[in-house]
Amino acid sequence: MAEKLLTDREKLVSIGQIATGIAHEVKNPLTAVKGFLQLLKESKSHPYLDMMESELEKALATLQNLLQVSKPDLHEESLVPIDLCQELESLLFLFQERLYNVKLEMDLRNSERKIIGKRNLFLKAFFNLIKNAIEAIQETGKIKIEHYYQNEWIHIKVSDTGVGIPEDKVKMLGTPFFSTKSEGTGLGLTQVFTTIHKHGGNISIHSTIGKGTTFHIQLPVR
Repeated sequence: MAEKLLTDREKLVSIGQIATGIAHEVKNPLTAVKGFLQLLKESKSHPYLDMMESELEKALATLQNLLQVSKPDLHEESLVPIDLCQELESLLFLFQERLYNVKLEMDLRNSERKIIGKRNLFLKAFFNLIKNAIEAIQETGKIKIEHYYQNEWIHIKVSDTGVGIPEDKVKMLGTPFFSTKSEGTGLGLTQVFTTIHKHGGNISIHSTIGKGTTFHIQLPVR
């Protein structure tokens, strides 16, 4: 088990290094193109120019997200005690409008147990997990969020009754630009995996087609 976790982390590091190199190489010419496009807009006006600039902005934003998730050490955020129960409850308020057709079940135990980590990275990671769970439910369904302490670890489970993920694709989750969604980039889950591993945690996924998916995160208590 330990050897497998080490191998998985080594793969993430390698993928991150490759992704960072590619992102920098692509970002530089796109930034130059954007600059020339802005100069062109000053002398000529055309709706296509606005569309081109908008698409360039999207491409640059995607590259910036890739750089952030592939190089988590760039974050200069301090390590602080984090009450994950409180943070999970706060995050759910951001999704109130999207939960009208979804039943939400919360089972948050052992809230006195805290982890030490980078709070904003964890907020982004759990935001991505909850967002994915909601998007996996096509019409009506249920999302369950659990938090409990066991054997020196904090356990967090995010489960949905959505469409599920094929077994051969589960092992690819967390890889940049691999997504089971038609318009997804996969960068959200990449950020989740890098954040959990960076904090010495583990993440496992169980999914059944047509029944749903569970993300099980384990974080050490320090």
